[in-house]
Amino acid sequence: MIVIVDERELVTDGYCSMFDREGVASAGFAATEFGDWVSSAPDEDLKSVRAFLIGDCEKVSPRQIRGRTGAPVIALSDHHSLENTLRLFDAGVDDVIRKPVHIREILARITAIRRRAHEEANFTQIGALKIFNDGRDPEIDGQPMPLPRRERRILEY
Repeated sequence: MIVIVDERELVTDGYCSMFDREGVASAGFAATEFGDWVSSAPDEDLKSVRAFLIGDCEKVSPRQIRGRTGAPVIALSDHHSLENTLRLFDAGVDDVIRKPVHIREILARITAIRRRAHEEANFTQIGALKIFNDGRDPEIDGQPMPLPRRERRILEY
């Protein structure tokens, strides 16, 4: 699941809709709701989060998220300035993406960050089935089993 945090409901709804079209579960929060959720959410819920996308909101601290989960924190920036980008990195985000951006680019960046972080094992082995957590198709006895994105995500979950 991708968690989108932005003060503007139009933004969170729009990104949730675009992720849904790509077959990726998502949830949108306003900054005021998000603080309560991230501090009280069960660990099992936080483990299902692939990344946090933080939009235009000053009230959300990436360090607060880091205290609960190792999922990547990516800032979606409306402001195209070096000072803003450096401020966001200093605040603790893993990446800064300037809007407008395609959803597939966001997903690719999430995969790259997670791959580098080695947050999870590269794969889970169940008998002859090998399930990768980095977006690759699963394998059965070493042979790839191509799956549509949605089915692959369900299997990974």
